[in-house]
Amino acid sequence: MSKHRFAVHGAVVAAMALLSLLVPLTGAHAAPPADSCTQNWSISSGQGYANGKWCNYDTKVVGTVHDTKADGRCPYVRGGLSNGGYVDSDWAGGKGKSRAITLHAPSGTRFTSLSMRSIGC
Repeated sequence: MSKHRFAVHGAVVAAMALLSLLVPLTGAHAAPPADSCTQNWSISSGQGYANGKWCNYDTKVVGTVHDTKADGRCPYVRGGLSNGGYVDSDWAGGKGKSRAITLHAPSGTRFTSLSMRSIGC
């Protein structure tokens, strides 16, 4: 074998090694998979209402909570979990105010119910 073939082979090996280092880095920046949000939900109480969608096999809830009453109470959504726990959303405060909400179920759980709650604000 000639020295030229060794040089070409070495360059190819070096290029492949560099490529193997770069591919995982670029893969880490790939876009996350799109949410699968298939069913609508809507709830209300004396302080306001909320609506949105169930997503990703009930492991995510998205929507908006609205405050409809000037009563010093601010509505929020509570998501009941399959393990008996819950996750609370941010609250909307002041009559006429709204807030976008996103609830994520912890790993190994899913949402089984939604309820409307309020907090003094």
